Parts: sequence; structure tokens; C-alpha cells
Amino acid sequence: MEKSHLFIRESSGLIKQVNFLDVIMLNIGNMSAGLALFTSITPYVQPGSNLLIATLIGFLFALPQAYIYTYFVTKIPRTGGDYVWISRILNGGIGTVMALSLMIESLAYFALTAFFASSAIQTVFSEIGTLNSNHGLVNMGNILTQPIYSFILGFVIFAIIIAINIVRAKWGYSLISILGIVSLSTTIIAMGIILANTSDFVTRSSEIISALGGSVASYSGPSFSWAATLFMLPFLALYTFPWMQAGPAIAAEIKGKNSLKYNVFISLILTFIIVIAGYGVMYYAGGYNFVTAQYINNGFIFTFWTAAIGLASNEVLQWIIGIGLIAWEVFILAYGAIVFSRYIFAMAFDRVLPSILTNVTKNGSPIFTHLLDLFATGFFLGVIVFIGSQNALALYGATVLGALYFLVVSIAGIVHGIKNNVIKLIPIGVITAGYFSYLTYVSATNPDFGFVNSNGAPNPITLAFVIGTLVFSTAVFIASYVYNKKRGVDLNMIYKEIPPE
Repeated sequence: MEKSHLFIRESSGLIKQVNFLDVIMLNIGNMSAGLALFTSITPYVQPGSNLLIATLIGFLFALPQAYIYTYFVTKIPRTGGDYVWISRILNGGIGTVMALSLMIESLAYFALTAFFASSAIQTVFSEIGTLNSNHGLVNMGNILTQPIYSFILGFVIFAIIIAINIVRAKWGYSLISILGIVSLSTTIIAMGIILANTSDFVTRSSEIISALGGSVASYSGPSFSWAATLFMLPFLALYTFPWMQAGPAIAAEIKGKNSLKYNVFISLILTFIIVIAGYGVMYYAGGYNFVTAQYINNGFIFTFWTAAIGLASNEVLQWIIGIGLIAWEVFILAYGAIVFSRYIFAMAFDRVLPSILTNVTKNGSPIFTHLLDLFATGFFLGVIVFIGSQNALALYGATVLGALYFLVVSIAGIVHGIKNNVIKLIPIGVITAGYFSYLTYVSATNPDFGFVNSNGAPNPITLAFVIGTLVFSTAVFIASYVYNKKRGVDLNMIYKEIPPE
């Protein structure tokens, strides 16, 4: 078969219109720094945990991974990013099964994010309403957390994001940049408010905790423990730093070599600064003992964001910070809409998925992948309502698929380094492979990540979802391979070539 006939067409149809700011913000949304300062990490703090040291270690271990991603995104800048690298370096079947599994896991994550966006809104409404004796605002926040309203709110927000991306791809990226600027700006403002209130931080934070229904706790644990600090590392490693594949996934649309070369490292460094500064100002203002005690005992009430809202001197500032927290939630959904569509597009371009998913509008939007995303996310939102939000939390346990995926990317780096005599990639790949092997083990054995229950037995919902995802992805590849073979197309030949831009 001629090379020109291997792929769906000779050009992807996507447009190079993503500038440096767009791709940086896309990556920052992928790493979700703002939510690391909310309730994804601090509720799991242990006596002796030092989040500054854990963050630094997590950042240092992310640097080798960033090198691998930077190397490949400059060598093979194609839509689908690491899916293309894995499928060309290791095996097409491995690349497809892992990438499709990651996308299914991502759909569940995006649905959970959309559903629980109401939780962030409820936090903002409830705290501002409580602090300002506005019972109507408190009641509105409580109403929004009811399942049916969470479903409607989440679906409407995501549908608007999808619609913007369908109308014009550039608008989707502009939305990312706007949300990123708002999120980062309000985070900096929140840090400034906390630092401006160091003299009475403990007193006022205690009042905030009590007003929100918590009980102020005292601390009697150690000032530092390596074991407790390293216990926190996987939370940062699995929820924040490794998620650097967003920029590489849209590589074919990025303008300028410098944007390709530097986007991963700059995004990683900025994320590190945001997270460590957020934890740092809390320790500085409240002291290690007070802050740690509240994280342990009031982790879902006392956070960087709720502290900043409570310390704000007036209601306008409270709303600015509250909008910042909500913006981080929407930011994640906005980046997800883009990244999911590009992975699916890449697999369809390789003929693994239906060719209709490669259709692109004149404005550069892969319309049918976006519609698939909307339908699938809506389906998962419905599942959350059907099985109950508490049971749906088990889907977070599918994070094990993410750790496993990055392990496979690391192995691809090692293999490429050996085959092409790229010496640096070999030890760097070995380090990242070892690291993600450890993270895969932790995510599969630590009950806090949801894959197993406290008794060590796998959560049946999570286990069924993970196994079902892998089996489904494998079946899709096999069915596609057989279907294409009957039509005279050998997928193995496709995976020997780099797809066109």
C-alpha cells in the first residue's frame, strides 16, 4: 500500500493557530495546580507531613519525565502526542489500548469534575453567605449540590465549552488562556490576602472553621517525619505534576519551535511555583502546627481557598477569590475538551477508530470528536447520578491507569534511546519507569486513591471499570485490525510511519 494511502488523508486539516500563551495555559490546566490547593491533597496530610518538601520532591521527579516529553514533542510534533510515540516505538496495539484506556478514564474524571464543580460553587456560596449572614446564598449553594442540579450544572457548563470549540477551534484555545489568566491571577491575589493577615491568621481562621461547622484542633505530632512526607508524594505525583501531555497532544497545532521546545518545562515550573507558594504562605501565616492540625481534622473545610475567602476584608474580594476557585474547575473541563478530541482524532486518523471522527471544520475544529466527548461525558454524568455520588467517587481509583500509561511512555523512551543511540534517554527513561512503577503500585494498594478499600480488597466499582476499560480498548483494536485487514489495510504498516501534520 502506498504511503499516501495509509492514512485517512494526506493532511490532518488541523490549523497551526496555538500560540505560546495558549499551550502554556493548556498544560497548567492539565496539571490542575489550583485544585492541589483545594481538597485533592491537603485532607490526606499525616502528622509530620511537610507539603513543601513533598512538593519539591514531586517536582524533581517530574523533571526527567518533562525531558522525555520535550524530546519527543520536538522530534515528533504530531496530534495525539504520546499515543503516536508509543504506537510507533513500541507497538500499535499497545499504543491504542493504553491511549484509549486513558481517554475513557479521562472521561470519567471530567464527568466527576463537572459533577463536583457544584461542590466548589457550594463552598464559595456557603462560606460567603455564612460570613455575610446571607442565608439565601447558603441555601442556593446547598441546592446546587443536589444530584439532579449537579448533573444539569455540570452538563450545561461542559456543553458550552464544547460549543465554543466546535464553532471555532481558536476560540477553544482562547477560552483556555482566559480561564488560565483568571485562575492564576486570583490565586496570586489569594496568596496576598493570606500574607496580609499573618498577625491574626490563627484567630480568624479558627473563627472561619467554627463558622463553617468545623472544630478547631490542636497539634501534638512531630514537627517533621520523612515517612509522613513521602506518604504525600504520590498525591502530588498522581494528581498534579505528571499530567504534562496536553501540550504534546496538540503539537501539530502549535506555532513556533520555541513553543514546542519550552512549553512542558515552563508549565511544570509555573505549576511547581503555584503549588509550593500556596502551601508556603499557609505555613508562614499560620505556623506548621496550626495548619497541619486543621488539614488533618478539617481538611475538607480548611483549605488555601477557604482561608483566603474568610480573611478577605470585604465581600467583593471574597467573590474575586471564590470566582478564582470556580474558574480552576472550569479550566480543567476546558482543557479536557481539547485534549480528548485530539487523542481520539489521532486514533481515527490511524484508522483505528471510525474515519468520521477525523472530520474537521474550515475553522480547524474536529467536530465529531467534540460531539463524542459531549455524549460520553453526559453518559458518565448520568452514571454518577444513577449509582450515587459516593459510589461514583470510586471512579477516581482509575487513576491507576494514568500511572500505568506514563510507565509505558517511559518504556518507549528507553526503547527509542537504545534503538537510536540517544544515550540520555536511557537512564532518564529508567528513572521515570521506576518512579511510575512505584506510583502504579501505590495507586493500586493505597485505599486513599480508591482502587482498594480500607481492608485491602479492590473496590468492585473501580475494579470493574478498570478491567472493563482495558478489555474494551483491546477489543476495539482487535476489531479495527480485522476490519481494516479485510479492506486491504494493514494497521502494522500505518504504525511504521509518522502521520502527516
